[in-house]
Amino acid sequence: MAIKRKHFRYRDIDELRTEIEKLGLSIRLEDRIEKLLEPVSVGHKTAGNALGIHPMEGCDCTADGRPGELTIRRWERFGTGGSKLIWGEATAVLDEAKANSRQLLISKDTVGSIASMLEITRTAHRNTFGPNEEILVGMQLTHSGRYCYQKPMIAFRHPVVDRITLLDKKKKIPIPDDYPVVSDDYLERLEDAYVAAAKLAWQIGFDFVDLKQCHSYLLNELLAAKTRKGKYGGSFENRT
Repeated sequence: MAIKRKHFRYRDIDELRTEIEKLGLSIRLEDRIEKLLEPVSVGHKTAGNALGIHPMEGCDCTADGRPGELTIRRWERFGTGGSKLIWGEATAVLDEAKANSRQLLISKDTVGSIASMLEITRTAHRNTFGPNEEILVGMQLTHSGRYCYQKPMIAFRHPVVDRITLLDKKKKIPIPDDYPVVSDDYLERLEDAYVAAAKLAWQIGFDFVDLKQCHSYLLNELLAAKTRKGKYGGSFENRT
């Protein structure tokens, strides 16, 4: 059955409440938002409120993966926005892991510029709201897998997704039937790359790292690699 789609055009909470009743849905709305302003415990740290900036890359970095002017401006605005959780955008752990040529990359060559951007963000928050102890800033680490911009890197052959995994994006040519999957050796080295990236993020002051495992990116694909041979496929234990 086709799903009827529509844009949200609610001008206030009453219009939203009317729509919920019209559709016969059971959705409770909250008129008071004070709860969002209370501190939230996250592990052994505390965020000053329950508001967060979600990870969304701007693809506005330099070609070698350093923050560009627009990247820095965006992060500075994150600092002045009032959210106490800044969940940083997807950052590639290797150059070939980028989904876009202008994606952020963390490496020994770029870490200094990322550290400067982080300090700008924390300074902006401190100048606007006071002490920085209540703000948590994280970095999302990623490998784009079959969506790497240089060439697709796939964990296993997928009969549906392979048809839209493009070897030549300009000509819309999908990967051929004999296109190889990434080797176990590569995945072993990738483990080390993730560890190295996490250590760099910690060394320059990020509070946490997040492993991006969605959208059929490489780590997400490995979770579903039931047909893959070797130590990273087949059983649930291998895939996780």
